[in-house]
Formats: sequence, structure tokens, C-alpha cells
Amino acid sequence: MLLDDLKARKLAGKLHIKYTGTLGVINKAKQLGLIDKIKPLIDKLLLTDFRISENIIQELLRINNE
Repeated sequence: MLLDDLKARKLAGKLHIKYTGTLGVINKAKQLGLIDKIKPLIDKLLLTDFRISENIIQELLRINNE
């Protein structure tokens, strides 16, 4: 299940439903070789109302060697 909304994530957790968010999907796509880089996608997300901490962005870029 793909979730980014906090209330939905909390409910999924209570129901023991495994979920991931948008960045998790992007990260998995990179791991599977479906995309070459995650930074351009993150940059596009940041142009919207998508909210994510700079620390998480930097960690994703680090673990993906970007």
C-alpha cells in the first residue's frame, strides 16, 4: 500500500498493513534499476506541496550515491 498522509499511515500501522510512501517507492525503483537517479524526482516533488525534511532527502541521496 502506498501512503503519504499521516493519518492514513497511523491507521495502516494500527491495522498491521505494510505501507510505503512516495520516497520509498522512488528509492525501491532506484534499487531495482528502474530509474538512474532519484535527485531529479525529488527536485520535482519539492516544487509541489510535498513536505519532507532535508535530513531525509540527504540520507536518501547518500544511500543512493548521489
